[in-house]
Amino acid sequence: MKKVLVVAAMLCLGLFAGSALAQSSASEAEQAIRPMMAKMLAAANAFDTDAFMAPMVRSPDLVFAINGEIIRGWNALHAQQLKWWNNGKSDAKYAQDGAPGFMALGSNVEIVTWPLSASGTLPNGKPLTSAFVVTYVWQRLPQGWRIVYGHESWKKPPG
Repeated sequence: MKKVLVVAAMLCLGLFAGSALAQSSASEAEQAIRPMMAKMLAAANAFDTDAFMAPMVRSPDLVFAINGEIIRGWNALHAQQLKWWNNGKSDAKYAQDGAPGFMALGSNVEIVTWPLSASGTLPNGKPLTSAFVVTYVWQRLPQGWRIVYGHESWKKPPG
């Protein structure tokens, strides 16, 4: 009976230690990723496409999904981002709209769900403010944490 209790205690200790290790690695990932997200938000408000996309893996393997479209590759997403921001002449303003959620999928992959809002002027001159959410898959690579996949979804306006 003592042997069973000792084995059970060792298993529980092993599970607890593994859980603590996973939590600390997620915490380390979050500490590394949050400053990059802050720089991305600042770059978005400056319409600086290069700075905004700096944390993204510069590869044809980058994938970004938005509005039913899949954009493949850093170059294609960069070109599209320039269009979205009218080559830096957009009047959109971005703000964080709640705390981002972090979920570790291991020691080298983190999913971040980031609630944001945007306000600006429509082509017809009417102001618009809308909420949206971006989900990024971050992967720890030799050059550091990089976004390898993203998905953006916008809240439908009322009506």
